[in-house]
Amino acid sequence: MRIMGKAGAAIGLICCLAGAPAQAVGWESLPALEQQLQQFLDKDQGETGGARHGIDRRLKLKKCPASPIIEKRDDGLAIIHCEELNWRISVPLVRDQNAGQRASQSQILVKRGQAILLVVEKNGFAISRQMQADRSGKLGDIIPVRTFRRSQPIMAEITGEGRVTLPSF
Repeated sequence: MRIMGKAGAAIGLICCLAGAPAQAVGWESLPALEQQLQQFLDKDQGETGGARHGIDRRLKLKKCPASPIIEKRDDGLAIIHCEELNWRISVPLVRDQNAGQRASQSQILVKRGQAILLVVEKNGFAISRQMQADRSGKLGDIIPVRTFRRSQPIMAEITGEGRVTLPSF
């Protein structure tokens, strides 16, 4: 008898939940975020100073109660974030290749023994890791870098001051 009472209560609870409308989860519109970014930067996607590519459509971001905040960190990066829900998206920007190369082509941007940042970007995602330079170099040079003094070096291309990437990316 007691088992039937618990089963009846469970069935009643299931019926109540099934009859109640499901609470809809609001997702942030990625095309709307892209449009807000485009208006903030005043540049189209792919233009110098605009987003390098669109926001990855696989992202599911909860709807921000307030308007998402857009900040431009430097010439190569914009950040879209929602402080209330603690999410953020990094959006790489198209840089003016000629301006940076003219100024820094003859300068040594990475010195031997310097702590540098290895950044690999693909399809809107970026992975970075702190490394150490084994050689000094200028913009576009390929130098050996390593994580620890005794680890195997990998070859990386200098992309900016204190920044390198893998040549295949």
